[in-house]
Amino acid sequence: MSWTVEYAPERGWVVVTASGEIRDEDARAQTVEALYLVAHHRATGILIDYSDALSEVSLAELYWLPDYAAEVGVPWGIRVAVVLPQRQYRLESFQFFELVCNNAGWDVKLFEPKAAVEDWLAQAAPVQRHAEHPAAA
Repeated sequence: MSWTVEYAPERGWVVVTASGEIRDEDARAQTVEALYLVAHHRATGILIDYSDALSEVSLAELYWLPDYAAEVGVPWGIRVAVVLPQRQYRLESFQFFELVCNNAGWDVKLFEPKAAVEDWLAQAAPVQRHAEHPAAA
């Protein structure tokens, strides 16, 4: 397991890159670090590249992640692009994550392959504070 979370200033995004086996504690640490960088740099998107990863993250952990984003006050309108793993392993967990996030009002989309990610992230909507979003009402 190895992963990095960094801010890409030329794009205005936070980039999470992972390889190998990823567990709950990795996903939680990646989320905390990514959301800190979003707030610190006022990023407009997050690119999660799991193309070389093997996710063993539990559904319970995936369910918690969008709630955590709301708790720490991440602005609405942030787009999150997830690049699916090359090994078609546990794809239903990625679909679950997308569904949970979208139901909570976050704009999350799965990609395979990575090619269309940059165009989608570049079309980010204006970022809104948590209290301004219709889902917060």
